[in-house]
Formats: sequence, C-alpha cells, structure tokens
Amino acid sequence: MDCISESTNILEQYSMDEIPYYLYLRDIAGEDISSARMQALKESILSNDWVSKVVADQWSDGSWGRFHSLSSSSDSDFTTERAMRRLLNLGLTKDDEPIKKALNYMELYLHGEINLRDRVEKRHDWTLLTRLFVITWIRLFDKENKIANAEAQKWAQVVSEGFVGGAFNQSIYEEAYLDILKPETRKSIWGVQNFYIVALLPGLLTNNIENSFLDFIMSEEKGIYYIYDGSLKSHPKEFKTKLNSRFLTAHELLSSYSSYNAKSKDTKEWLLNNRNEDGLWDLGSKSKDGIISPLSQSWRSKANREIDCSIRVLRLLKKM
Repeated sequence: MDCISESTNILEQYSMDEIPYYLYLRDIAGEDISSARMQALKESILSNDWVSKVVADQWSDGSWGRFHSLSSSSDSDFTTERAMRRLLNLGLTKDDEPIKKALNYMELYLHGEINLRDRVEKRHDWTLLTRLFVITWIRLFDKENKIANAEAQKWAQVVSEGFVGGAFNQSIYEEAYLDILKPETRKSIWGVQNFYIVALLPGLLTNNIENSFLDFIMSEEKGIYYIYDGSLKSHPKEFKTKLNSRFLTAHELLSSYSSYNAKSKDTKEWLLNNRNEDGLWDLGSKSKDGIISPLSQSWRSKANREIDCSIRVLRLLKKM
C-alpha cells in the first residue's frame, strides 16, 4: 500500500463533520455528487453555521458589498471575493443558490448594467483590472461561461505572446498587453505573477506555453502576488505555519494546470515526509484563516484540525 492510500484509509476511520466529509467523498473518494448520500450532505452543508455566516452577509443583489477591497466602515468580514473564496472552500458550486446570485451579479457587471462599489485605484486601468477580477471568479466556478471566457481568451493571448520564445519576455508581453487589452494611456501594466492571471488561465494555454508559464511562475522569487511571496520550488522550513498554508494555496492554484503533475514531484515527496506519526497532516492552529479553514465546526479538537488539514493535503496530492 502506498503512503497516500495508507493516509486515506486512516482518515476514513475518523468521524468527520459534514463539510470535511462531503469534500472527502467528492474530491478524494470520487463519489458521484448526485448520489442520495451526497445530496443529503449538500442540503446539510447549505444550512451549516460556516456557510450561514457567509450567506447572512450577502446583499440582495448577490454581492457582499465591495468586490475587491474591504471598506473600513464595513461590519462584514467579507468582500464579494472573500465570500466566494470561502464558499468555494466549503464545497459550494455554481448550482447552489448563493453562488447563482453572485454569478448573476458579476455577469450584470460585465454587461455594463451595474458598477462595482470599490474605490477606484488611479494607478491602473481600473475597469480593465476589475473585469479581470470578475472573470477570474466566474471561471473558478463556471469554466463554460461565455462572456467570461471571451475576455479570458484575450488575457491568454497576451500571456502567450510573452512566452512565445519559451522564456518570459517582458517587452513582448507589454507590447501584447497594450495592443490586445488596450488599457488607458500611462496606466501601469499588470504583471503575470498574480493570483488572478494564474487562476484565470487553466485550460486556455497551449501545452508548450503552459509548460513555460508554470516554469516561470514556480521558479521566480516573487511567487504569486496576493498568495505567496517566494519561490514555489523552495519548501517552507516549518510545516505548521500560516506561511506554509499560503505556500499550499499557491500549489493548489497551479494544480489546475495539466502540466503541474510533472513539476510537483519534489513537493509531493515533501508533503509525504511531513505526515504525523499517525499518518495524517497538521498545519497547526495558526493556519486557520477563516477562508480556507476551518472546515470542521471547531478546531478545539486536534482530531478535527488534522481531518481538515489532511483533506486539504490529500486533495492536492490527488492532483499530483
């Protein structure tokens, strides 16, 4: 029996709360989401305290107020982005009502029927960037969305131009950016090493371009802006830290690319070497951020924390 199967078998012996159990069945055990058990679990999840906390702050228009940046006067812990990220991590999909409402809100924005509530940042072409933010979140839930895909293809073309020669060429990238995206004059150019572009492009690049793109993202010391500031080939020295949780978030993003598997062997080995004596994983209490974790109702129990952390690691290992 290999290490992953061994850890999976150990995890199965634990009594899990509904959210981690649903994610275990869906993403690790591969159970059909249309099964009676999965349908019952999803119904329970939609009324779960963690989900209810997020949905309680959702506005009638489907947003959570501001989209990208939290207002200093807001009583909520969520922007629309943060809420969508939390619900995604809790197992919700485009078929669930809170997500349907949010996707409808974002589509209305892309169609020019509403404006976002964020403060305009003058350094960038803010309309161009907010549309990037929105189409990224739409595609994270719905890869078939036509309006989001049409704009995503433009960003894919810009990034592809920058990697035509294999290595990244900043000058060619900037030329393509100006020619294809047509930003306002004298506005800063958005780089490729950020959450939105990395999250947007799975499935939109040719094999050669994707291979070069991932090599660049994983090797550069800047990491992925908004997610992790460092090389994704150098593993954090300590496992039970918030920094390591961010490192895993970056790899979770990259794992959506088809060529990631071949580039993740060292990280796979590192993860397997960091199992506890009981064969599971523990990222430590400091990794709890209210967005990715917790999944279980409480982390007062070490067992619940290990369940949540182990499900997270096993989901990533499965993509390796």
